[in-house]
Amino acid sequence: MSLTRVLVAGAAVRFLIPTFLPHIVDILAGTAEVSTPIDSFRSLQEAFFYLDNGIDLYDGAMVHHPPIFVSLMKSAGDLAPAYAYIIYNALFTLVDLGTAYKITKLNTWYNQHQSLRLGRSVEGLSPHLLAAFYLFNPLIVLTNWAHSSAIFTYFMIVELLVQALVDHNMFRGAIALGVAAYLSFVPIYLIVPYLALVYAVSKPRDWRVLILKCFCVFFFAVTLLVLVSFALTALPDFVIQCYWLVLSFQKFAPNLGLWWYIFTEMFDFFNPLYKGIFNLYNCVFVAPIALRFFESAKDKKTGDSFLAFYLCLLWVSFSKSYPIVGDLGLAVSMLPIFSQTVIPHTKFLFISTLTLIVCLLLSPIFYYCWIVLGNGNSNFFYSMSLIMGVVYIILFLDIIWGRLVMDYIETNEPKDPAKLRLTQI
Repeated sequence: MSLTRVLVAGAAVRFLIPTFLPHIVDILAGTAEVSTPIDSFRSLQEAFFYLDNGIDLYDGAMVHHPPIFVSLMKSAGDLAPAYAYIIYNALFTLVDLGTAYKITKLNTWYNQHQSLRLGRSVEGLSPHLLAAFYLFNPLIVLTNWAHSSAIFTYFMIVELLVQALVDHNMFRGAIALGVAAYLSFVPIYLIVPYLALVYAVSKPRDWRVLILKCFCVFFFAVTLLVLVSFALTALPDFVIQCYWLVLSFQKFAPNLGLWWYIFTEMFDFFNPLYKGIFNLYNCVFVAPIALRFFESAKDKKTGDSFLAFYLCLLWVSFSKSYPIVGDLGLAVSMLPIFSQTVIPHTKFLFISTLTLIVCLLLSPIFYYCWIVLGNGNSNFFYSMSLIMGVVYIILFLDIIWGRLVMDYIETNEPKDPAKLRLTQI
């Protein structure tokens, strides 16, 4: 099957289903696993209503999308108000197609890059298989049908990697990262692994100048977006509703993360301390991961800065305050890129897959028992949140261990790697 056929099939699934079954968007937009207050399509529709009636966009703390994004989406719908739902279906479909296509470009670059570093041919999966992993990933499909704004964040995250690695333009990559951070804040933590990745793959030059220039472009991109947002709203309320909300977790909403239940049960006196600790956990492991797997020009057999970026993305998806299944879906869809490097040395992918399936099957059942039937309680649903956390951690540690085993094999060159048994000490 060609890449074009996969893209067409993926587009059909995304466009035709919500077009002929329009209620599926509203149903999924209210589902805890697929949508949260900060990326919900319902919140975006509320913003459209406010704009049409001249109401302050962030009055009532119902809208949590940044002003520029709201304005652009409103303009897209106003092109043909009677067919706005079709326009949005097409828009979300095109964004997902772009993400899938760019993942295939990352796969090609990564295999070529590893072939040069290792001095041997690294043949990864074909482009159409990589595109299929993303386009037919049920976690991504559900997120797309829900019209979650996270789809745009995923596109910008993949785009920044393509700009920096494939197109060799680290400054456009920094701008893309700034846009991703503007859309949902959490990608701001990826600036450290991004700078490490850019320096690792760039031609030899002064690292201070390179990193400083790249960081300045990122900073000015974010600053410009914020200033334009101020100009649109004339008030700083969007900062509180879009970004401070993510840090302070002021809106308690059940999701597949670890925050909501803990702060529901905790005494108010302790909230500031533990919110600070949880926010610290978002970023405390990012720099160590970027440093541990940094690609050194002197040692071409160890290190993988692209994998470090992937691990940091996986970590912030796990530790964020408002996660959805699409966050894990993006990570799972990008995992086949490492099919010839890390994956052959992992041990628990089958276990993590089964655990994920159990979680996805039981979480809507437990949520229904708790909210609709009333014969359960929040512990039912939070148990699935904990299991989702277990899936993240198993996958995270398994990938790290797989890379460490690969580094050992490349460095020591054992006669029979298949019989190698390494143990953590």
